[in-house]
Amino acid sequence: MNFPPQLQQKIEKWASSQGISTEQFVLQAIAEKIDTLSQQVTEEDTQQNSEISNVLPLNQSNIYRKEGILVVEAELPQNFDVNAFIDELREERIQDQIA
Repeated sequence: MNFPPQLQQKIEKWASSQGISTEQFVLQAIAEKIDTLSQQVTEEDTQQNSEISNVLPLNQSNIYRKEGILVVEAELPQNFDVNAFIDELREERIQDQIA
């Protein structure tokens, strides 16, 4: 790979300090980055699943994907306002896009 000279020097320095080749150093760095990203995705999935199970008891819901859309079949609590819920989701999305 062709790295900018300053980056190449840093890679060589760190690889040498660890007693490995520059290729091994780059491969390890890439592997570590992929592992970190994979863990983040797994944590996000776990958090989303936890949020779903906190809102919808597992014995009262059926969760599946249909044509790429997450479908949750469950009884809604009494006095649940679907429109208010959708408005809250929209507001959260707008805030996320602004940030």
